[in-house]
Amino acid sequence: MQKVILKISVMVFLIMINFNTIFSKESIRGNYSIVGEMPTKNSLKKVTYEEFINFGCTHCNKLYKASKDFRVKYSEIIEFVDIPILFRGQNDAPLRLYFIAKKIGKGDLVKDELFKASFEHGVNVFDPGIVSFLARSLGIYKEFKKEKQQGWVKKLIENGKIKSDTYQITGTPTVVIQQAMKMDIGRYGTMSDFIKKVPETIEDLIQ
Repeated sequence: MQKVILKISVMVFLIMINFNTIFSKESIRGNYSIVGEMPTKNSLKKVTYEEFINFGCTHCNKLYKASKDFRVKYSEIIEFVDIPILFRGQNDAPLRLYFIAKKIGKGDLVKDELFKASFEHGVNVFDPGIVSFLARSLGIYKEFKKEKQQGWVKKLIENGKIKSDTYQITGTPTVVIQQAMKMDIGRYGTMSDFIKKVPETIEDLIQ
């Protein structure tokens, strides 16, 4: 009889834990689909924010502009990770330039210039010649020429593709929080609307 009571008690205890876990996860605000192991509410000291972008994507450019102040404001509690990816037929030269620039501390500069080239000057940034010109104009052609064919650069590009497949990314921009929450940006409205509301999700995750 005592064994039966003990088993029932254990089962009840496990059910309660599971219920509390589900409740905590469901109480995290935001519009998202689950693509990984969900964190529990108020359990993190720092949140990983992966943003999948394409340098020829107009919506990515809009999100980039809308999120500049957001990235500064939340830099202490959010780790921002930009993951540039390609669409069919695009050359990977701008990705190589970006990763090399990031290595030498100029990633933000190159990201800014690639978006400007695409949307202010109407330049095809997937043209290797244009990318080489940008590298020269930004003073990093030497590094770009030396590193662009290195294995570590290729691996970063491949890793972005693997993550994109893992999260089932079908368009850009796409934001995935804590390797688990793929944000449905469209349900927020504009890119600016998304940036105004996504802090609610961050607040629910942070301790």
